[in-house]
Order: sequence, then C-alpha cells, then structure tokens
Amino acid sequence: MRRPLALLALVCAVLGVGVLASACRGGSDASKADAADVLRRGAERMDKVKAFHFDLSHENGTSQIVRGLQMVSATGDVVPPDRLRLDAKAKAGPLNIAVGIVAVPGHSYITNPVTGRWEEEDISVSQFFDPAVGVTALMRGTTEAKVTATEKVEGRDTHRIEALVDSGKMTLFAANAAPGRALKVRAWVGIDDPVLVRVEIDGAVGEGEPANLLRRLTLSKFDEAIQIDAPQTGASR
Repeated sequence: MRRPLALLALVCAVLGVGVLASACRGGSDASKADAADVLRRGAERMDKVKAFHFDLSHENGTSQIVRGLQMVSATGDVVPPDRLRLDAKAKAGPLNIAVGIVAVPGHSYITNPVTGRWEEEDISVSQFFDPAVGVTALMRGTTEAKVTATEKVEGRDTHRIEALVDSGKMTLFAANAAPGRALKVRAWVGIDDPVLVRVEIDGAVGEGEPANLLRRLTLSKFDEAIQIDAPQTGASR
C-alpha cells in the first residue's frame, strides 16, 4: 500500500506545482502585454473586419434611438461601412415594444411599433448607434489603459483591458455624447486575433442618463458572410 500512496502523493505534488506554475505564467503574460499596443492592433484589425454580429445590453438605464424610443437591448449585424440590421427591445414611454432597423447606403428603414410594418425613415446610423465607426474610435480614445487579466470570452482567449475614456468620444452609442466625464471601460481583445470581443462602459454618455448606467457590447461572427438588404416598405417584419 505504501508504494501506491507514495506515487499518488508524488503525482499530486507535481500537478500542484504545474498548476501553480501555469497560474504564475498567466499573470506574467498579462502583465507583460502592453495595453496601448493591444488596443492599437485591435483598432487596426477592426478597421479591416468585413462583417460582424453584435449583442448590446444595458443595466440601470437605456440608450435613446430614433422617434424618442429608448433602447433596452439589441442584437444585429454590421457590414462596414454603412450597412446595419438590428432588432431591438425598446421602451416608448411606459410601453415595451420591439422594433427593427435597417440601414443601407442612402436609405434607412424602421418598423412601425404599432403595425410592425417597415417604413422608410430619414435617419443615419451615426445618429444613435454606429458600431462600425464607434468601436475603433473607442479603442483609440482610451487613456490610462492597462492589461489586468487574460480571460476566455465567447470561446476566445483575450486580454482584459481596463481604461478610461472621455464621454465625448462615445459616439458609438450617442451622436450627442457630452464630453467632460471620465468613464471606466473594460475591453476584451483577442490574443491570437486582436478583434474586440466585448466592451463594457460604466457611466452616463449623454445628458440625463443615470451615473450608474452600464452598457455591454459583445461582438462575434467576424468576417462571416452577412448580407443586409433593404426591406420592402409596407411588408411585415
């Protein structure tokens, strides 16, 4: 019995040392990564992305979009530079509604909250939510950035970066973003492929927003074949 027990103890000791060494290497790798370089490479990579999918959520608030609607959450696709499709859960006063928005070159469309039918609308993506441009602007606009961890997000190994960004640079979420407030940002950038996988922003971007508002944007399906066409006006969503 002694020999098996001794062997078991040796295996446990080796595994323990291995886990400890691995943990140490993980921390070392995170500390060695230069946050500014990670963000720079990430912005350059996102400039070249041909398409991506997104999921946007809020805690403690909403983002104003068109027709006075307050967006609670949204999911959709982007084909840079000027094609977007999203399905949003929104609020119109006390009412919870679902709304679809499509933007293609020269035209934008929205579903009527009452009828659910598509209508052409004179809006620009940059007026309310512009991930194609806003993501890279955010990555290039941060200060005091530091890599705090390596984490797996959406199946990708990522660098977790914590930084500050001026609220005026948050055109990703609001064209009328008011400058002057330092917002906390957490960004997860891929290690093998430096795409922006997720970003979280704490704080108010526009006037009247709650100070504890949290926006979370998760991106996926990078460079996949995504087609966004204009819907037929009058047709149901």
